[in-house]
Amino acid sequence: MKDFCIILMFDRKFLKKAHTTIHQIREVGLYTGDIVCIISDDLEGHYHLLKGENIIVKHFEEIDKSKIIHAPEKHPGDAAGKELVRECFPMTFKSIHYHKFYCAHTYFKENYKKCLYLDTGMSIFKPLDKIINLDCGDKFLAHCDAYPDYKTKLSGQFDKVIFPRLFVKLALEYDLDVDSFQATMFLFNTKIIKDDTFDELWRLANIYINSKTNDQAIWNLYFMDKWEQIQIKDEETYYYDFYERDGLTQDDYIMIKYPKI
Repeated sequence: MKDFCIILMFDRKFLKKAHTTIHQIREVGLYTGDIVCIISDDLEGHYHLLKGENIIVKHFEEIDKSKIIHAPEKHPGDAAGKELVRECFPMTFKSIHYHKFYCAHTYFKENYKKCLYLDTGMSIFKPLDKIINLDCGDKFLAHCDAYPDYKTKLSGQFDKVIFPRLFVKLALEYDLDVDSFQATMFLFNTKIIKDDTFDELWRLANIYINSKTNDQAIWNLYFMDKWEQIQIKDEETYYYDFYERDGLTQDDYIMIKYPKI
């Protein structure tokens, strides 16, 4: 078993971004270890497109997302119309995100002690060692989605307009008045993965088809008790954020999901 890997997940449409991210991980992040690329069906048989030392290509079974993708179609008479469906159900257009559940596959528990998942397209500006070397313990480290004002809660990641009864069911089973995390990057010790973690994530996704944030809301339900805010900064640098905050530039961060420039 190896100590660590970085995980990327993408389909053929994001292949170019994947190459850029891998290049930044190596050249800017100064990480030379394993990068496990979880690919979709449209890249199976094209492993030659992902050549490189310590690049491991993993093709898992394609997830049947039909129940989630077509969820809004079960409500054709909803007065909200197509625009609300588009707003409330981005997974209709980003269903590949659910493939991210494979980060919790037993493959990683069997082969690595710790993993860092990064969204393809992540911009890296400094070496990654400070993030890689964080102590996870038995926690799931990720960035709070409501940072820095902490006004929004987990409830905001689920639709209650198109699926009011499902939202009530969800609220009875989970505390939704809590902070939630982004699934754009996360660090975890694989000992928190159970034999049925992947199956359970997918089971929850098929129940709570009112997720407005693709896989992210489901990760939050499953790892609610394990999540801990990943370190935000030290005396030298900020670690990660969705974008640069006021008064800060790219030079102040190790990595950013969506740099402003």
